[in-house]
Amino acid sequence: MTRTFLVDGTALAYRAHFAFTGRGGGLTTSTGHPTSATFGFIMTMRALFDREKPQKVAIAFDGPREALERTKIYPEYKATRDKAPEELVMQFEDMREVVHAWGLPILELAGQEADDVIGTLAVECRDRGDEVFLVTGDKDFMQLIDDSRIRLYDLMSKGSSEPKILGPEDVVKKFGVGPEQMVDLLALMGDSSDNVPGVPGVGAKTAARLLKQYGTLENLYEHLDEITKPKLRANLEENRDKAFLSKQLVTIRTNLALPLGPDDLGPPQFDSAALLKLYRRLEFRALADGLLKAQQEKEQRKDRDYRVIQSLEEVEELAARLREAGCFAFDTETTSLDQGELEVVGMSFSFHANQGFYVPLIAPDLPPGHDKDKWLAVLKPLLEDPGLGKIGQNLKYDIEAMQSLGVEVRGLVFDTMLASYCVAPGIRRHNLDELSLRYFNYRKIPTKELIGTGKKKLTMDQISQVIVGEYACEDADFTYRLKKPLEEEIEEYDVREVFYDIELPLVQVLVDMETRGIKVDRETLKKLSEEMDARIQELTARIYELAGEEFNIQSPAQLGKILFEKLQVQHELGLKKLSKTKTGQYRTDASVLESLGAHPMGALLLEYRKLTKLKGTYVDALPKLIRPETGRIHTSFNQAVASTGRLSSDNPNLQNIPIRTEEGRKIRGAFVAGAPDWVLISSDYSQIELRILAHLSRDENLIEGFQKGEDVHRRTAALVFDVMPALVTSDMRSHAKVINYGLVYGMGAKRLANETGMSVAQAKKFIEAYFKKMPRVKDWLDATLEHAREDGEVRTLFGRRRPIPEINSQVPRLRVAAENVAVNSPIQGTAADIIKIAMIRLHKALREHKLQGRQLLQVHDELVLECPKSELDPTIALVRDCMENAAQLEVPLTVDIGTGHSWLQAHQ
Repeated sequence: MTRTFLVDGTALAYRAHFAFTGRGGGLTTSTGHPTSATFGFIMTMRALFDREKPQKVAIAFDGPREALERTKIYPEYKATRDKAPEELVMQFEDMREVVHAWGLPILELAGQEADDVIGTLAVECRDRGDEVFLVTGDKDFMQLIDDSRIRLYDLMSKGSSEPKILGPEDVVKKFGVGPEQMVDLLALMGDSSDNVPGVPGVGAKTAARLLKQYGTLENLYEHLDEITKPKLRANLEENRDKAFLSKQLVTIRTNLALPLGPDDLGPPQFDSAALLKLYRRLEFRALADGLLKAQQEKEQRKDRDYRVIQSLEEVEELAARLREAGCFAFDTETTSLDQGELEVVGMSFSFHANQGFYVPLIAPDLPPGHDKDKWLAVLKPLLEDPGLGKIGQNLKYDIEAMQSLGVEVRGLVFDTMLASYCVAPGIRRHNLDELSLRYFNYRKIPTKELIGTGKKKLTMDQISQVIVGEYACEDADFTYRLKKPLEEEIEEYDVREVFYDIELPLVQVLVDMETRGIKVDRETLKKLSEEMDARIQELTARIYELAGEEFNIQSPAQLGKILFEKLQVQHELGLKKLSKTKTGQYRTDASVLESLGAHPMGALLLEYRKLTKLKGTYVDALPKLIRPETGRIHTSFNQAVASTGRLSSDNPNLQNIPIRTEEGRKIRGAFVAGAPDWVLISSDYSQIELRILAHLSRDENLIEGFQKGEDVHRRTAALVFDVMPALVTSDMRSHAKVINYGLVYGMGAKRLANETGMSVAQAKKFIEAYFKKMPRVKDWLDATLEHAREDGEVRTLFGRRRPIPEINSQVPRLRVAAENVAVNSPIQGTAADIIKIAMIRLHKALREHKLQGRQLLQVHDELVLECPKSELDPTIALVRDCMENAAQLEVPLTVDIGTGHSWLQAHQ
C-alpha cells in the first residue's frame, strides 16, 4: 500500500518560528535575515523523510488571508489573529525554495487555505487506495480521519520527540466524539484562534455531550425543545445562525479543483546543488557540511596528485619546480595556534590545481635519514626570495610560524582570507573551510578529524606524516585554487586599492608588531591586583552588611532574591515593574543596577562588578600572557573580523581596556618601554571621525571650524544655541559633542534626550537647529541612505565596501539597524583605512631613516610605538608626518602625541 504524506506547511512554519523566537532572539544570517522558521521546517521534514521513507509527499501553504473564501462568507474570520510576523513572512519564499529543491510539489491555491487543499488531495489519494497521513497538529484535521486510510501524523506533539499517529479512537479519547462529529463539535464550541464564533457558553465537554445525545448539529436543533437547561437552550436558540455559520467555516473542503492529483506525487528527489546553494545563502553550515560530506564520500576525492616528500633529493626537486613556477601557495602545519609555543610540523606547497606537496619536519614516522635542518636549508632561500610570489590563507600566521625556524618569508602576492574579507566583509568567517565551500562547494578535511577532541585530542606532531600530508596538501591546493575566483571578485567589486594597497601590505606591519610585542611590568600589575583585592573585600563586607547575610554576589539568582525579595528595593525606589529572564530569574545586569542609583546597594554592586571584571580580565590575566623569553605580551591583531575595516585584537583584547576610568588608566600604566633608555610614544588622531564627516559632507561650518583649529564642539554649540563662542557653557558644549558624534551612529531625539537629560521635544528642536546650521551634513546623511537603498552597499573614501542587505527590509527593526550601519560605515571605515595607511607608511619610513623605533599597538584611533630616547625627536616627526598625511582631506588631520615610560604617562 502506498504511504502518502500531506504536509500543512503553514502550520509547520509558524510552529518552527515561535519555537525559536519564544526562546529569545531567533536565528538570523550574518546580514540579519531571519532563518528560524526555515531551519525548523527543514529539520522537521528531514526527520519525517529519515523515519518514514515516504513514497509520496506534497506540501501545502495558505493563500493570502484577505482573499480567503471563508473571509468572503464571514469577514471577521481570523480577524483577531495578529498579522504574521514580518520575520516569518520573509521566510516563506525560502521554504518554497527548499521544497522545490526536494523535488516536491507545492499546493497553494488563491482563496483557499492549506486545510482545504490537503483535505481534497487526501480524499483523492484515499480513494485511489493510498494510506494517507496528514502531517499537522491542527485539531481541525481530525474531521478527515476515517476507519480506513486517513490518519493524523503529528510531528510536533508536546512532550515527545516521537511523532504521534492519531486514528478514530484517539479523537474519541480526546474530544468524546468520533471524527465524523468533529465538524459539529467545532461549530458548537467555536474557535477563538480563528475567530469562529460558535455558540457562547458551549465548550468542548457540553458540545460532546449534546452530540452524543443528538448525533448531529441539525438533529440537535430539531430537538431543541428537549434541552432542559434554560440558559443553554436560550444560548443555542439565540445563536442558531452562528452555529451553522461556524459549521461552514470549520468544514474542510474536499472537492476543490486541484492542479495536480495523486499520480503527480512521488518521493523526495533531492537537488543537491540547489540545496547546497540555499544552505550556503541561509548560512546553515552543518546542513551544507553534511550534504558535501555525503557527496564527497561517493566521489572519494579523485583526480588528485598529493605527495609527501620523503628525501632530500625530493625536497631539492620540489624547490626547483617552485622556483620555475615563480608563484606558489604555501601553508604551515603546527602544534598550536599560539605563536609563543608552537612548533612547525611541516609545510605544504601548491603551484597547480589538484596538486600538493607536503614537506614533513616533525612526525612519529619520518623517513630514514630525515634531516630537518638540511631540508629547511633548501627551502629557506625560496621562501625568503621576494621575487617568488607567495599565496597564503592568513599569511600573517604562517610568516610568524616560519620565523620560529629562522625563515623570513618575503614576496607576499595574495592572501585568500584578506581577499575574501575585502569582497565580502559581512560574512562571519573567512577561513579556508568556508572559502572552499563558498567557491567550490567542497568540504575540506576538518581539523578535528585529524587531531580529535576532548581528552583524546592530539597535536599534529603525534600524527602520521601520511595523514597530515593529505590534510596539508589539500590546504595548499585550495589556497592556490582560490586565488583566481577571488581575483575576479576583487575586480568585480572594485576593491583593488583596499586589498593591494592597504590590507596586503599591512600583513608585514602586523607581523612585526606581534613579533616585537610590548613589555608589561609584573610588579605594577601585582600591586594593582592587591589594591583591587582590598577594595573588593571592603565592598563585599558592605554588601553583606546591607543584605543582612552572606551570599554569592557573583550569582545573579542569589543577588536577585536579596535585592527584590528580601530587601525589596523596588518598593523603596518606586520601581513599578521588575524584569525577569526567560528562566524566571530577576535581571541584575548593569542597567538594572544603575536604576538602583538612589539605593546604596546599587553603587556598591556596580563598583564590585567593575573591579572584579577588570581584575579577572586584565590585572590577573595579563601576567599569564607574558612570554618568558621576551618579557612581553604579544597580542594578536585580527585583520579580517570587523566589517568596518577596523583592527581588533585577542590575547589580550586591548581594545576593551577602559580609558575613562581611573582603574583602566592604571592598567595602562603597566605597559612600559622595553628598556630604561627607551620611551613609549602615543599618537592619537584628534576627532578623526568628525573630520571625515566634514570632508564627506563638505559642510562649510564644519570645514571652517577644523581649518581654523577651533574647538569644533564649542563652535557647534555656538551655532546651534545662537550665542557667541565665549558664552557657550559646559553643558552647551557637552550637548553639542553628543550630537556631533551621535549623528554618525544613528542617534535620534530619544537617545539624545537620554544622554543629555533634555526632554524628547527639546532634543528634536536641538537636532532641527543643528541641521539648519549645518545643512550639508543632513544632505550627506540623506544621500548616503539613498545610495545604500539603491546599491545595497556603502563605500569608504578608499573604496572599502560594506554591503547593507537589510537596508530595504520590511522589518522596521532590521531596517533601522541597517540605516545606522549605512551612515556610520563610510566614516568609521575611512578612519580605519587612514590609520592602516599611516601604519604602512610609518613602518617603511622608520626603516628608510634607519631609526630603531617600532610600532607596538594599534587601538581605536591610536598608535603606540617605542623608541630610544636618543631618537625621540626624529621619530615623533616621522610619526606626525605619516599619520597627518595619510589622506588628503578638505580639513587637516591632526594627531595628539605624548611620551612616557608607560602607556599611562604617554597619555598624560
